[in-house]
Amino acid sequence: MYHDSDDDVCAKWSETLRLYHGTSCELENALQARHELGLSEFELLQVLGGRCGVDADQKVKMKDIEAEMYLSQSALSRTVTRLEKAGLVERAACDFDRRANFLQLTPAGRERLHDARPTHLEVLRKHLV
Repeated sequence: MYHDSDDDVCAKWSETLRLYHGTSCELENALQARHELGLSEFELLQVLGGRCGVDADQKVKMKDIEAEMYLSQSALSRTVTRLEKAGLVERAACDFDRRANFLQLTPAGRERLHDARPTHLEVLRKHLV
């Protein structure tokens, strides 16, 4: 049975980092230039879009989104604040638990997500296919 040497494992890790860095930088630049969205902002809109589905009135607990995002709690909160200021998401307090916050996409957020998805896929296909 073949086992990778330490050098092989380190080389694979370095290649993974190069692929991640190149892809994420190009995604960041393309999303910003074409849609005025950072990568974290797009990812958050995408998670919300997936959770909310086609029901425009559905809300998602922010705590539930944290598990799907690669951001710290404070970075996620800052991302939500930027999207909220841009009118792409709305934040609402939970009626029965004041510690919980809900998020939902606004119509403008749904539209921006819809417009940005082809750019996202274009870059991913370029780097990953």
